[in-house]
Formats: sequence, C-alpha cells, structure tokens
Amino acid sequence: MVTLRSVVDVEARREQAKDHIREDLKEVVAASARYMSERKLTWGRDAGDSSLRDPATGLIYILQKPSAQHPIPTWAVATGDYVSVVDIDGVNVGDPDVEPTIELLTHLRIYQNRSDVNAIVHSHGEWSTIYAGIRQPVPTMLIDSFYYMGMTPIPCSIMGKVGGDEVAMSCVEKLGDYGKAVLLASHGAATVGDDLDEALGIAELVEQVSRQAIYANVIGRPIQLVVQDLFDIDEAELREHPEKIRTLTLEA
Repeated sequence: MVTLRSVVDVEARREQAKDHIREDLKEVVAASARYMSERKLTWGRDAGDSSLRDPATGLIYILQKPSAQHPIPTWAVATGDYVSVVDIDGVNVGDPDVEPTIELLTHLRIYQNRSDVNAIVHSHGEWSTIYAGIRQPVPTMLIDSFYYMGMTPIPCSIMGKVGGDEVAMSCVEKLGDYGKAVLLASHGAATVGDDLDEALGIAELVEQVSRQAIYANVIGRPIQLVVQDLFDIDEAELREHPEKIRTLTLEA
C-alpha cells in the first residue's frame, strides 16, 4: 500500500537527486543494451539488462522494464530514454514513467554488498543458459579465464522467482568477495565489473567458456584449471587469504 509518507519520501529523494542525474551515463547504459543485442547476449526484446553505478553520487542507471508508455521492441534500438535512475534503496528518482527492470533487486543486492562493483550485466546468451538450465557450474579450463574471472568454475544460484530477493542474495553469496560471474538458475547469467566495458567483456567470456565446456564434454572431460597449475602457492594459504589471487601474475 502506498502511504502519504512514502509518497513524500519518494518526492523528496527525487528532488534531491534531480541535479545529480547525468544524461551521459544514461547513454552509456543504453549503448550497453545495444551492444548486448549486437553480440547476442540477449535473444531479443527485453531479455537481459544492465546497470551502472555512479561512484560520485551512488545513483544507479539501469535499463527499464517494458510498459504501455515505454514498450521495448528490442534492446537494439535503446536510447537514454530506456534508462531508469534509482538510488541504492531502489527508489526511482528519475522519470517516474520509466520503471527499472524486474531484475532490480539482483542489481541492488550486488551493489549493496560489493563496493568494488560499479557495473552489472545480466545476459541471456545461448551457451551460458544451457548451463543455467541444468543448474550446474561452468568449468573454466583455459588460462584466459584467470585474468578476468579467477580460477574457479562459474557458480549457479539457487532457483527462485524472477526478480526475487532469494535469488538476488544467492547471486551475492555465489559471487563472494571477488567473483566476476554467476549463473541464474534456469534463467541467464550476471557479470560484474568496475565499468560496463569490463562487465560486458566478462559476459562475452562467460559465453565463450560455456561453449568450450560443452564441446569439451563431447570429446572428453572438461578439466578445471586451478591456481596450482600456474603458480607455486600453498592451497591452505590461499583459502585463508583469497585476496592474494589478485596479486598473482603470469610470467611474460
């Protein structure tokens, strides 16, 4: 139920935010939607979404959900008008007619729990959704994945209602403190980064490693790459100090 107090609070937040909303950041998010369509990270229409957090203000620029006033024929034609602006509590502080995606809670919970994340891409790519459909982690077999996703399989969240908090918090748990990618059971994938270029690049890598793992299962068995394959580091020490993986670099 909407109360007078809640309406007043929304209006106060909207008034407070109006001078801080940046049209250029709306355009950046719209461009990410067009890129998702171009690179087949979405099957079409409004499947998938992306968001960007402005570190200076904390405002979150996120793709909209379709409505009678703002239908979405496809992300390929997205403009800044397709982007909603919310605060960290999910209050729409931008155009009230442009409501954020139904996946808003997943974006919010990740931002609320990962201060290092400023961009999120939720994709519906063909290959990663196969693993999401069987609700299994994706093995990462090649050295390429180390640089961008670490050396663990891409985990899968629990099954739950689309846009629900249970799934959102499962994604947070599976990502942990340093994870870059997670599958949403029977749904899609979510990737994170410091900016949308990073999050989109990782979304493409998730598709690549998912395809590789499927092919590997045809001709043999995928072998998960582990840190000890490349580095002389004690496993117990790494479990106690997982942040050390960020300091590891391959020899030229």
